[in-house]
Amino acid sequence: MEVLQAIQKRQSVRKFKAQDIPDEDIRKLIEAAGLAPSGKNCQNWHFVVIKNRQLMQKIADTILEKNEKIALKLEKVDEEKASRFRKFAKNFTVFYLNAPVLILTYAKDYVPSGYDEYHLIQAPKQLGDNLFQKNPGMQGIGAALENLTLRAIDLGYGVCWLTSQNYAADEIEALVKEETALEKENYYLTTMLALGVPESDLKSPRKKDAEDIYTLIK
Repeated sequence: MEVLQAIQKRQSVRKFKAQDIPDEDIRKLIEAAGLAPSGKNCQNWHFVVIKNRQLMQKIADTILEKNEKIALKLEKVDEEKASRFRKFAKNFTVFYLNAPVLILTYAKDYVPSGYDEYHLIQAPKQLGDNLFQKNPGMQGIGAALENLTLRAIDLGYGVCWLTSQNYAADEIEALVKEETALEKENYYLTTMLALGVPESDLKSPRKKDAEDIYTLIK
């Protein structure tokens, strides 16, 4: 498949066929992710690939449990928002449970160029903090996930890139550590990817035209 075809075919897939993904194909996706650029070649990513249905369900339960704790407190302030928040969590947890694979993406902090130098010359703290706003470490994670996504499309799979669960990231990390004994010091959960063979004729929202998203300076 041509690169442009893969880009055009990319969409957030929320309906998957009941079809397994071979381990060798998963390795190909991870290899593609690992080829992404990262600041100072730090390669600050780690991927946890889950096929275990029980663990996927436990992750969903963990998200819903954290969601309910927040919603109960939110009810005291705004009942309508609490109701929407509950529905929101069910929408993005229930659908991924029909995917054959769930990929958790972990990241490690990256200290931006200039941060230590600012500190040494005793520059105002705000200058150093502003460097983290650009978040070069997370830019590398995004590049890796886009590589993975496009390779998945090339192999006939579909992906949904999920960040909505991050308010329960600490609880998910603790669960995965308990279930798998995963030890990745200084790494933290950033995204989840639902992966599988997509159902046909899925709809996608319209993207902005090029004229709306760029400025050409000659």
